Amino acid sequence: MKDSAAGHSNEAIISADLLRQLAYNDKMAELGKISAGVVHELNAPLSVIISASQMILREEGVPEVVQEMISRINTEAQRLSHLTKGLLNFSSHDDTISEVDLNLTVDFILNFLNFEAARRAVIVLKQLDCTLPTIRLDGNLLKQILLNIIMNALQAMEENGGKLLVETSNGASDSVCFIITDNGPGIPIETLDRIFDRYFTTKKPGDGTGLGLFVTKSLVESMGGEIKVTSRVGGGTTFMVTLPIRQ
Repeated sequence: MKDSAAGHSNEAIISADLLRQLAYNDKMAELGKISAGVVHELNAPLSVIISASQMILREEGVPEVVQEMISRINTEAQRLSHLTKGLLNFSSHDDTISEVDLNLTVDFILNFLNFEAARRAVIVLKQLDCTLPTIRLDGNLLKQILLNIIMNALQAMEENGGKLLVETSNGASDSVCFIITDNGPGIPIETLDRIFDRYFTTKKPGDGTGLGLFVTKSLVESMGGEIKVTSRVGGGTTFMVTLPIRQ
C-alpha cells in the first residue's frame, strides 16, 4: 500500500510540474506577442531620434562636445533600431531561407544576450573570421541554435561568473563553423552522453524542459550540419557546430 501511495504521489508531482511548465510556456508565448507590439512602438521614436541627431550633426557651428554627445546618441539609437528589427524578424513564423552572414548573426545574438551575460558576471569574448562566405539557410533557426547553446553556457556559469568565447571559422569541404567555449563547471562524463536526449535535463523542476539541446541538435542536422560537444568537470565545455555553405 505504501508503494502504491508513493506512486500516486510521484504521479501527482509530475503532473503538477508539467502543469507549471505548460503554464509557463503559455505565459512566455503571450509575452512574446506583447513584446512584438512593444518593439513596433519603439521603432517609431528611435527613427525620430536617429533622424533628428543626423540633422543636428549636419548643422554648422555645433560645439565639438555637443557633436560627440549627439554622435553617441545616434550610434546607440541605430544599435537599438537594428536590435528591434532583428527581434521582429526573429519572432516571425515565416520561413526565411536566404543568404546569411554567420558573423552578423553571432553579433545579433550576443547583443541580445548582453544583459543576461552581465547579470551573471560573464565576460563574453568573440573571435570572428571576416573571410567567411555567406551560408544559405533559415536565419531565424540559426539564431535559435546560437541562442540555445549560449544561454545554456550562461546558465551553467550563473553562480560564479566566468568567460565565454564565441569563434567563427571556415570549416573543411565547403562549410563554416562556430565554436562556443565556456570555463564553467563542465559536464560529468555520465551526463555528457545524454545531453542531446529528449526531455533530459539536470535543471531543477520548472527551470528547464529538457528540449533545448535536443531541438538544437535536430535543427543543426536538418540543415545538413553537425554538432559536437567536449567537456571536462572543472574545465569548461565546448560546443562546435559545422554547417554546409550550400544546402
